[in-house]
Amino acid sequence: TAPTTWELKVRQGVMFHDGKMLDPSDIADLINWLNTDEGKAKGINTIRNMSNLVSARVIDAETLEVSTKTPDPMVPPLLGGLYVLNMKLFKDIGYEGVTTNPVGTGAYKSVKWEKDVVEVAPHTSGWRVGKIDKLIVRSLPEVAARLSAFESQQIGLALEVSPEVRGRIEAAGGKMVVSSTPQNINLMFFQNRPGTPLHDVRVRQALNYAVNKQAFVDSILGGLSVPAGQPAARAVNGYNPDVGAYPYDPDKARQLLAEAGYGNGLKLEAEAVVNVAERREIYSQVALDAAKVGVEITLNEMTLPDLIGKVRDSTKMPALFGFNYGSEPTMDVMRSINALHSCNTGTKWTCFPEIEATIKAANEEFDEVKRRNMLKEINKHYHDQASAIFLYEEVQIDAVSNKVKGYAPTNRV
Repeated sequence: TAPTTWELKVRQGVMFHDGKMLDPSDIADLINWLNTDEGKAKGINTIRNMSNLVSARVIDAETLEVSTKTPDPMVPPLLGGLYVLNMKLFKDIGYEGVTTNPVGTGAYKSVKWEKDVVEVAPHTSGWRVGKIDKLIVRSLPEVAARLSAFESQQIGLALEVSPEVRGRIEAAGGKMVVSSTPQNINLMFFQNRPGTPLHDVRVRQALNYAVNKQAFVDSILGGLSVPAGQPAARAVNGYNPDVGAYPYDPDKARQLLAEAGYGNGLKLEAEAVVNVAERREIYSQVALDAAKVGVEITLNEMTLPDLIGKVRDSTKMPALFGFNYGSEPTMDVMRSINALHSCNTGTKWTCFPEIEATIKAANEEFDEVKRRNMLKEINKHYHDQASAIFLYEEVQIDAVSNKVKGYAPTNRV
């Protein structure tokens, strides 16, 4: 209708797991709740992606109107990532009740929902019915524990294992399935601190030239990935094929450091979550490569909740931290830049004022060709400004039992 108003048709005949039929009011009430103080606090991971949605209202039994702050061509894919709740039940049992007994409209419904184990069964009255009679998901944070459970046939899928365990997987009667993901792994710079070394683009570029990314992709990742050089992974809308990874050039790195006034060395502190073995090896290799050009990087390992806590408070952020440019659920590079990596975010660890007008224009451009060209320009700018030590495109490596048929993850789903 208007540039900031969307009229959407809601699928009919969709039933929640508890038997209630989906109604446009469920979607409208959820969007409006996310815009309350409670919703912004408790639904922070959702609202981070959907902060441009300001309200919704029911037009009739099958029509919904959604309003945005500014014109936004990404509304359809964003709404595709909104998990709709039975809002009548939500009002009865509250946020805490829903988090321990979720009720949605998906192909599977909850049978058991505990901290370390989730069991689901097909939602036989749903508009899509799950094909697996019973699915149990267990939380096994350590790769070694997942692999052991796979080898003893306690589990048929071990998600996110390491490349070097292929032999053990095959010996246990399984195969390794490698799938691309829409995200790049980096050591992110807190670039937006005037007067600090990382505020100088020459230092940031030097650290990219200093790291031999192809070496750890080949050795640690078994050649299953590629070095990264921009915010967008290859499968993401906005990827610029004309922008490659920084080549390994330690002499260039030393030259840039000397020009920036750090020819005699530099010390930096980094913090990262190391939940898979190869991530620790890669960060260690980055530190070793940096040391060869006179930059000492001290890496502190931490848990994901601790890192997220620091991400939300810029006063606690170190100079470097392990983070990604992640583009799910929209598969569009602006998802990550808008949520975390620009002047318009809360923490502003990355802020390049000279590209902000292009970012705003891309966020409001409905012509796909024009918008894609803007995204490519943004990616090139982030590469040229070395917004991070770009490392590699993440791949997901799963151990799959030969008894499991048709396993084909797409975009981490």
